[in-house]
Amino acid sequence: MNGPDRALGGEFRRFWLASASSNLGDGIRLGALPLLALSLTDDARLIALVSAATMVPWLVFGPLGGAIVDRSDRRVLMIWGQLGRGAIVTTLAVMLATDTATIWWVVVIAFGLGVGEVIVDSSAQAAVPHLVAADQLERANGQLIAAITVLDQVAGVALGATLFAVAAGLPFAVDAATFLVGAALLATVRRPLQGPRKATTTVRSDIVEGARFLFRHRFLRGVMAAVATSNLAINVGFGVFVLLVVDELGANEATFGLVLGVGAVGGVLGSLVAARLTSRFGRKAMMRALPGPLMASFLVNAVAVAPWMVAASFFVGSFAIVCFNVPGQSIRQAVTPEPLLGRATATFRMVGMGAAPIGALVGGVVTQATDVRVANLAAAGIGAVAWLLHVLALRHLDDALAGVDRRQTRV
Repeated sequence: MNGPDRALGGEFRRFWLASASSNLGDGIRLGALPLLALSLTDDARLIALVSAATMVPWLVFGPLGGAIVDRSDRRVLMIWGQLGRGAIVTTLAVMLATDTATIWWVVVIAFGLGVGEVIVDSSAQAAVPHLVAADQLERANGQLIAAITVLDQVAGVALGATLFAVAAGLPFAVDAATFLVGAALLATVRRPLQGPRKATTTVRSDIVEGARFLFRHRFLRGVMAAVATSNLAINVGFGVFVLLVVDELGANEATFGLVLGVGAVGGVLGSLVAARLTSRFGRKAMMRALPGPLMASFLVNAVAVAPWMVAASFFVGSFAIVCFNVPGQSIRQAVTPEPLLGRATATFRMVGMGAAPIGALVGGVVTQATDVRVANLAAAGIGAVAWLLHVLALRHLDDALAGVDRRQTRV
């Protein structure tokens, strides 16, 4: 079979399985870590700091990580990144077993996991175009995002909250095992995941080259600003999400996991239909419309009187995020020259993810000073600004895609 519907191949399938394994562990940790933080402190600022610490490395190490990804064997980097994260999570499990964990140790460990994520995620996004053909990118990205939503945001979070209720260290021990499985599966991927590399450049010049490309590209620059603003809004609300569900609405630990899981089903649905919806309505229409439901979800959280309302808003917001990310990620991979892909991805995520810890901290400060509902109102207002920035950036999408066509014609 020819065309985008042909099989993605065994190499991609093993790559997908590796991603699925580590994403299951990520979800388990996502469900357990806020509960662990809440068990160690009632300070909203410190609870938000745990969430922020995982994302700060994108702001601190993003461009350096991208340069390393573009200069190195991406498969080897991902394997060592998985092993390193497995060791870090094992340390947390041991601390909990020996009753030596503190909120500050949790913050440090969350930061270490974020450093590993910079390397692994930048390598993974840059590797996908080497595993599938250009006309299969949206299908491949859809399957990878489906693994994230099903295993990370649905099964994982529910399992993490359940395991935490059994024993505080159990979810983190299971998380460590998933990293080891992911590393073993990546070792079976033999196809080169990077093109030829220049040996004469310095790391500094590589970082500058990648940043210069990204900031001079009108479409990527505009979307990057819009995504950063969206992540700011998301984390103003999500950084104190556990306080909304558990403290404000009175849910128990199992219900908190269920709220996350039910809400994330929207992401699963989005990953299954995103490529089809994009084919029907077009990339521009999808990316223009979808920030709206995300903004609306925060407004619902601000007035919610029961956990089911928060779950429903999370469902809608997750659906919108995933349906936006599938075409958005595919476009970024298509318009970026391969030798720059790791650096451009890491710098893009540095700006986008760099706003996330700021948002989490803002959410914690606002909640501590007022209450969690005001934080969600603030998230909705920031989300409206992000929506406007997306609309403005999409004015340059056609020119960006035309540039790809001209580059491919010259080749």
